[in-house]
Order: sequence, then C-alpha cells, then structure tokens
Amino acid sequence: MKEFLGEGSQAGQNLLRLVSRGNAIIAELLRLSAHIPDVFKLQDRNDVRKYGDILLDFKYLSNPDFYESKIEDNRDLVDLEAEFRETHIDILVRFYHLFESIYKYIKDLEHYIVDVEKGFYIHLTIEAILMNGDGKQLISEAVYLYGVMLILMDNLIEGPVRERMLISYLRNKGPVDLPLIDDVCKLCKSTGYIPGAPKRPLNYPEEYFKRIELPENVISMIMGRLRSDDIYNGTQAFPQPEHRSAALATQACMVYVILYFIPDILNNKNSIMREIVDKFFPDNWVISFFLGYTVDLSVVWEPYRAAKIALANTTALPNIQSIQLKYWRDLIELNKMVDDYLVDGLLVDEYIMDNIHKIITCLRRCNVTIRWLMLHTNASTKKFRDLILNGSQDDVLYLLLNTAQLEFVFKNIFQSLLDSKEEKWEENKKLASESMVELSEYFSGEKALTRVKKNENLQKWFSEISEKINSLDSQDSTSTGRKIQQLSLALEEVEQFQQIDSSIQVKQFLAETRSFLAKMIKIVNIQEEVLINLSVCADMSYAWDIINNYVDQMQKGIKHDPKCVLKLRATFLKLVSILDLPLVRISQCASPDLISVSEYYSGELVGYVRKVLEIVPKQMFLILKQIIHMQTNTIQELPTKVEKERLRDFAQLDQRYDLARATHSVSVFTEGILAMETTLVGIIQVDPKQLLEDGIRKELVLQIAQAMDKTLVFKNQKQQDELQSRLKELANILDGFRRSFQYIQDYVNIQGLRIWQEEFSRIVNFYVEQECNSFLKKKIYDWQSSYQSVAIPIPKFPSVDQSSVNMIGRLARELLNQTNCKTTLYLNQIGWFEPTTGKELIGISTWSLLHQGVGIFGLTGLDKLFCFMMVKDLQVFVAQTRQLVEKGLKVFLAEFEESLRPTTTIPDNIQRYQVAIDKTKPLAPIFIDVLTRIGQMQLLRRQISNQLNFHAKIDSNMLLCSLDVMNTSLLKDIHAHFQRPETNPYPADDNTLLSDLAQFLDTTGINDPFTKIYITTSPLDAFPCLMFLFVLSQVTKFQYNPKLGVMVSKKPKNNYDWTPLIIGIITILQQFHSLHTQKFFAFVGQYIKCQINVSLANPKEKIDEDYPEDVIGLLRFLEDFCKYSHTSRKIIEGYLPPYIFDYFNY
Repeated sequence: MKEFLGEGSQAGQNLLRLVSRGNAIIAELLRLSAHIPDVFKLQDRNDVRKYGDILLDFKYLSNPDFYESKIEDNRDLVDLEAEFRETHIDILVRFYHLFESIYKYIKDLEHYIVDVEKGFYIHLTIEAILMNGDGKQLISEAVYLYGVMLILMDNLIEGPVRERMLISYLRNKGPVDLPLIDDVCKLCKSTGYIPGAPKRPLNYPEEYFKRIELPENVISMIMGRLRSDDIYNGTQAFPQPEHRSAALATQACMVYVILYFIPDILNNKNSIMREIVDKFFPDNWVISFFLGYTVDLSVVWEPYRAAKIALANTTALPNIQSIQLKYWRDLIELNKMVDDYLVDGLLVDEYIMDNIHKIITCLRRCNVTIRWLMLHTNASTKKFRDLILNGSQDDVLYLLLNTAQLEFVFKNIFQSLLDSKEEKWEENKKLASESMVELSEYFSGEKALTRVKKNENLQKWFSEISEKINSLDSQDSTSTGRKIQQLSLALEEVEQFQQIDSSIQVKQFLAETRSFLAKMIKIVNIQEEVLINLSVCADMSYAWDIINNYVDQMQKGIKHDPKCVLKLRATFLKLVSILDLPLVRISQCASPDLISVSEYYSGELVGYVRKVLEIVPKQMFLILKQIIHMQTNTIQELPTKVEKERLRDFAQLDQRYDLARATHSVSVFTEGILAMETTLVGIIQVDPKQLLEDGIRKELVLQIAQAMDKTLVFKNQKQQDELQSRLKELANILDGFRRSFQYIQDYVNIQGLRIWQEEFSRIVNFYVEQECNSFLKKKIYDWQSSYQSVAIPIPKFPSVDQSSVNMIGRLARELLNQTNCKTTLYLNQIGWFEPTTGKELIGISTWSLLHQGVGIFGLTGLDKLFCFMMVKDLQVFVAQTRQLVEKGLKVFLAEFEESLRPTTTIPDNIQRYQVAIDKTKPLAPIFIDVLTRIGQMQLLRRQISNQLNFHAKIDSNMLLCSLDVMNTSLLKDIHAHFQRPETNPYPADDNTLLSDLAQFLDTTGINDPFTKIYITTSPLDAFPCLMFLFVLSQVTKFQYNPKLGVMVSKKPKNNYDWTPLIIGIITILQQFHSLHTQKFFAFVGQYIKCQINVSLANPKEKIDEDYPEDVIGLLRFLEDFCKYSHTSRKIIEGYLPPYIFDYFNY
C-alpha cells in the first residue's frame, strides 16, 4: 500500500483532517465551558424567579404552543425575553455551533467508515488501515476523540444547561434556519449525570455513547489492534519492562474511552478484560484520559462485572502496598541522584557525551515515579489514597523541579552538541587522519631529524589506516562505530612491534589517535532520537489539572528562596509538552485552526505561570503595608529648617533602618522573577519584567478594589456624616497606597504613576459598566468587557444591597439619598442643606472629598451612571405619559387646546383651566416624582462638571484651553456647514472626531448637562399642554423666601425642592422638538395675560399683591427657567409683554 499520509492518499488526508478537526472542537469546548453565563445554570433563586418562565429545557418541545402563548400573553415576559436575547444571542450562537460541530464530526466519521467499507477508497479496507502504522493511529484517535467530546461535554456543560441553551437558541432563530436541530438535540439531551454527584445514572455512559452509533465491528477491530499492538512505539522511549504502563499510557487512555462503545467487554468478557488490565493497568488504576482529566478505574469500573474482576488484582491491598513502597523508595533515591547531577560544573559537553545513557535512564525513572505518585495520590477511593500518602508531597515537587531542571540543562547541551556534531566529527577525523599520515611519513626514514630506520610495511600500514579514517561516515552510525572499534584495536596491537614499542613519540601519537577515535564514537552516538525519546518520557499532559495542587508548595518555595524561580522556569517549559497531544495532528495537516488552538492552550499555561508567580507581588504588597504604616505613622517628615539640637530626633535611625530593610526585601523578591530569561510558553513569549509588572498590577487592582468595596458601604441611611467619613477613610487609604507605590517604584524598576492611573481608571470604568448593565437591554459580561483582563482581573464582590451591583452604585445612590428633594433644599451658593437645621449636607467640601477618594475617573464614572439612570427614568416617563394620554386624555386635551387657540388671544372662560387641572390631577404625583429626580441628578452632574473643570484648570490648564478652543472652532464649523452645506462639509460617519472630543470635554467639565439630549422620542402633541397644566398646578404650592432667594414649599407635607423641579422640566422639554417648548411658553404666557386681565377687570378684590399668586409663581418659574436653561429673555418676551416682567421685578 502506498504511503497512507502521502499527498496522493485521499483516505489518509481525509482521516487526518477529521482528527485535526476533532482536536480543534475539543479546544473550543474547553474554551467555551469557562464562559457559560450563570443565568443558564439557574442556581440562584432570583434567577429562577426572574428567568424561569423563559429559560426552558426540552419539555418545551412537547408543547411549544403552550409555552409560547404563556410568554406572549405576559408583557413583562416579552420585554424580559427581548432583553435576554440582546444580551445572550452572541454566546448562544457559539455554543450552538459547538454542539452542531460535535454532531457533524460524528456523522463525518461515520460516513468515512461507511465509505471505506463500501470501497470508495480503492484497495483500502478498515483492516488495511489498521495494518498501517499511521492508519491505525488515526482511526483509533478519531473514535477516541468522539468519546472524549461526549465525556467532556457532559462534565463541563451540564445536561440541563445544554437543553436551556438549545431551546433558547431554537426559539430565537426558529427551526427553519436550523436543519440539524433535531439531531443536535438528540445528541445533547441531558443524561441525568451531574459532575460530583455520588451516584451516576444507570447504564451511564454507555447509553449516552449509543445516541449516534458507529459500526460495532469496526470498533471491535480497533480495540483488537489497541490490545495487541504498541501503536505509538512507546516501548522505544521506555524499554524497561517495569515501565510498560508508562510506555502504553497514551494507548491506555484510548482503550478506556473506546471500551464505552462496546460495553459488552466491560460487563462479560473476562478474558479480554484480564488481558487489557495485565497489559495497560498492571500497576496503575488512576489514569488521565485526556489532558489532565483523571479517572479512578476502581470507581468508574465498579458497575462492570468483568472489568471489576480484572482490576481486582491491581487494586489488591498487598499489591498497592508493594507498588507504593517501591515508588516512595525510588523517590528518595532519585532525588539524591538528580541532586548529584545538578552540581555546578558537572554537566559539561564531555560529561554529557560520556553519560548519555545513564542520564536518560535516570530521567526516565524520575518521570515514571513522578507520574505514578502525582496520579495515585489523587485517587478517588479514600482507602487507597490513605494507603499511598506515606511520603511527602514536597519531595514529589522537589523531584519534579529538579527533573525539569536536569532535562532543561541536558536538552540545551545536547542540542548544541547535535548542532555542532558534523563540525566536531570532521575536526576529530582530520586530527586522527593527520596523525596517521605523520606516522607514515615518520617511517619513510626521509623526514629530517627523525633518525629512524625506514620501514615500508609500517609506512604503508599507517597510510592505509589514514585512508580508512577519512572514509568514515557519521551518518551510518552502526557500521561506523564498528569500524572505529576495529581501528582502535589495530592501533593497540601495532604497539607490540619493537620498532614502535621503543619509541615514546610514536606511542604518544598512537594514544592521541585512539583518543580522537574514541571521541568520534561518542559523537556518532549524538543522535536526534535521544531528544525525541526524552520528550516522550518527559510528557506532562497527565498533569494539566493535578499540577494546580502544587501551587501552594511552589509559592512557599518562592517565599523561602526567591531564586528558586529559575527552577520553576524549567518546570514551566516542561509543562509545554502538554501542547503536543492536541496540536500534533492540527499542525500535521496545516489546519487554519492551529493558531487559535495554540493560543488557547498557551494562554492557559501562561495563566498557570502567572498563578504560581503571583506570590511575589502578594509578598511585595504585604511588605508595602508595613512601608505605608511606617511612612504614615512612624517616620516624621523633615521640615525645611531644623534646629541642630533636634536633628537626632528627626534622624529616627531605627525606624529608617526598618524602612530600608523592608525596601530591600521587596527588591529581593522581584530579583527572582527578573533573573528569569524571556521564555516561549507554547506560542506566547513570556517576558519576566512584563510578568512582574502584570503581577504587581493584579495585586494593586485587588487591593484598590477591596478598599473601595469595604469602605463605600453606607449602612445608616439617616446618618448625614457617614458619606463624608467614608470618603475621608477611602482617600486616606488610597493616598497611603499611592505614596508607598511611588516610593517603591524605583526599587522594582516599574513606572508607578502610569500603572496607578491606568489600573485605577480601569477599575472604576469596569464597575461603572457593570452598574450600568441594569439599565441596558444587552448586558456586557465580565469576559466581554474591554476593561476586564484575564491576566489582571478586576474582582467582583457580592452585592451589599438590592439596588446596587457594586460600590460605585452604592456611592451614587448615597449621593441621591443625601440630596433627596423631599428632605433637602438646594441653593446655588452652597449646595444642598437641611432646611430645618440649616446644616450643609452636600457642598464644596463633599466634592473635594469625592475627588480625593475616587479621583477624576470616579467622578466621570458617577456622571456616566447618573446619565444612565436619567435615560431610564426619561424613557419610562415618556412611555408612561404617552400611554396615559392615549388611554383617556387625548380627546380632552385636544379639545382643551382647541379652546385656547390662538394662544395670542385671551380665553373668554378662565374656569376651563381649573377643569383641565382637575382632569389631569392624577398625573401630578408621577410628574413631580420623576421630574424632581431628574433635576436632582442633573444638579449632581453639574456639580461634578464644575469639580472636573476646576481641577482641569489647576492640573492641566494647557489641555483645558486647547479643548476649549477646539470646541469653539468645531462649533463654528458646524454652524458654517448648516449655512453653506455645499462648501462646508460635515464630518463623515466614520470620522470619530466629534465623539472623541465629546469624551474629552465631559472629562474636563466643558459641558452643560441641562441642555443635552438624552433620548430620541417621537412627537407627543399633547405634551406641552400637559406640562403647562402640571406647572400651573404646582406653582401655587410654593412661595418665595427672600432670605434664601428661592421658592420653597408652603406645606411640609408636600415638601419638594423647587430648583430640581425646574431643571427636570427643562431636561424633559429638551428631549422633544423645540416647537414643544415654544408651545409650552405660549400656554404659560396666555394664562398670565388672562389672569392679569381678570384681576384688572375685578378691582373690588382686595389682594396684597398687584399680581395674583399663580401669576407670581409662573413668573418666578419663567425667570428660573431662563436662568438654568440659558434661554434668552427675548424669547419669553415673544409670548409675554416685557413690562409684566419689569413690573414684577420692581
């Protein structure tokens, strides 16, 4: 049969591509399993209550119409589902494609087998494939990967979760667009198995494996080949009989998985199971079936009679006792042996060439011992685990670190020897040949100063030896080695000749030549097969998960001796062998999946490296706390001038010595990582300096986030000073961190200020984003956030109250609580104060504390959060108003407006105003609550803008002025565009200038929150009239306070703050077309003129004021409206004669 994997072999290439695809699917399965949205698990009671009616499992398929009608009949469920779809559709698409790709893989494998059996591939049968070296590997791997997919899918994505995902995706896309949905659902249906449950379902997993069956005769033939052959030639790397289970480990895990396709063997075939156990599991029963996913055969084979009986010999207590004693004794012996090899100066080129076999044998034993102990100390059966745990896991780790170091050093030296093999071979061959030529010339008797008698026989003999040496070929190692031994023996025998024996010089030449020949033998033995066999022996793919158990011990070692990081580097490189198993077939067929799969596995390995080394920044920050305490509480700041007598007091030598010692210990910890060289972990290059910086960033993020979460908790809603005290506490904590971080930056070679600002901004922006999620239809998950990072994660904390997600939300709501419009009064001059006591609640000092506590990023974050709150309130308010108007007020308001037209005239009947107010009275509570809340948030936003603008002027005035000029110029350009669009074009849609500039302007406080548009709305014709009636109903509830210069509520029961109400009305009118505001002014002006006209027509009424009370209230309203909205008085004068205002002000 021609080469199975040759370019012309369609059967081989198709099977290779199939296996490559299988490995890529498993990588995607592992990747996605880490990003299952929690909501699909329905583990939280709140999630069950909220999403239980829209997250359905396969019970939906029995009666879809019932469930659909149930959802459609409930408006809240429809809205919830729309929001849920927006948030989760992207991840659902990926999960469905994963499930579908698993199904397609299985069907393609089935089709391939059928095609082979039908003779589609000429002269090729399943038997022929199983006789071929590559063929039997690939066909076995294809079936094995199918089983691994099923096992991992059921372990990593639980059955109920799969069902909810599939039904959710089906309901969103519809069955028409998903032709394979029925088959995918059949494959992914819940098995009833729950990972970690004490019992598994009956006939699991064999029933699960039968959902899409492969031909049983093919599976049996594959199993027969696995039982009889060493398909990966593992015994070449492990030639010793006692290492057979390690040599056949890869094959053993394939046997374990494929047996579930033919459970009859597990249950009834005693002889076959005995053969399998004797060959693959004679001294081991805990195996890694795929990349560190381990199983204890004594547990998983318990339900199968034949398997249980066959394994009984292996798991007999005397056998376990004997095996574990052997491995623990080997551990002690090998630790000593490896220590001896790692003595400085021992492992040099000459020593390596002389002891290749010894070192390889030692490394082989080390890896077998580590493998057995790491796997079996994690046995599921407690009785076995207790029996095995006789030694120390520290010794196991010590052997792992030293073995990795020895492998690293050996590989580097051996690789350099391999690279220079030809050069050294030619050099030694030339020296040996030249020695023979010189001896030949020596016995010619013609060489000057030799005084030796001519001997033609010796002359000729040495000349022939020289020619034979020149003819030696390093490529043919076997025959060359034999020839070199014969030549060395001949040179020894020739020394017996009297003429040679009597000449010390000749004997010296012969000895040197034999030495050159001996070196040539050693050089011939330097072969690439040595490194290949070593890489097989050093495989750590079984430890992908188990290695996490040793993280604490590794970190203790780093704490004890930071220099041990150098040994850890070798261990990390040893772990890279994990990548070989999933990537070998993908790279073999040059699949485009190679990069994504490599990135995933390499990223996981780098994550493990970071996890181990994060102890360095953790220890650094523990010491940093001591430095913070010393700098804050112990060491006095040196004044500009000091009296000579007091100089000793300021010296504080003991305290400064403690500070220096703490600083030195920080630098020692960082030295360990920085001593590592740049290392390629998979396809990701790990730079130790970057690793240290990322670790410091991670710990800094954790410390800042914890400080903010712990400090910004407001328990007593009525306590007015709590906000200020919390902000002071946070400001002190963060200032201590900042100062100590600035102090330490030079000792660890990092840019402290840049790191501080970047991470602090990321923390605040992330928490603001998560807080804003509650206002978004499409939620942003942690792993989707542009502010979240895998290497430097921002922690999430449990929510303290029901309203807020995190501390930024709590702070925003505490500000709203402290400035509540029902209990406080706002004055432009001082801020918010309590009317009864006159105590300031939120003023200039509060904003200064906020700036110190949460910084510029915190203030802009609060501003953004208030924006989201306002948008939500505005959307709900407009929708609610529209609904109420459509229900019962539309006709009435239309008639009322018609009776007032034109607004330039004075209505004949003033009573209709009171009728209209009474009719719209039920809307007043809704309007006043929403409008004052919007106004309150707008005032808070304006205070934030003022604070940002003030600090921008102080800290970066040049930037502020530049932005101001840029803003003015851009506005003029936009005005010019609207005047002459043909000559002054507007920025293109893909031009980000306006959005980028707006972000800068918001951050520096060059904005006016009151006049911004927050929502887009369709026209609501009755709204100006409705707003006018609301204002008219409210102005009489307020009276002017000349001391405060503001309108205040008449009755404490209906206590609302005037200023937020005005600003709320300004904001809501701003969301509609300017015609709405004009109509509103027209209605107000018309009413004022009407009332003045009535009062002048009835002079008999004795009133204190020249104007009626409601007119004064409306005039005060218009005055404040103009002040806060920057509306020109000229616009108001278009609807109201100017003398009315003049008389009123006078």
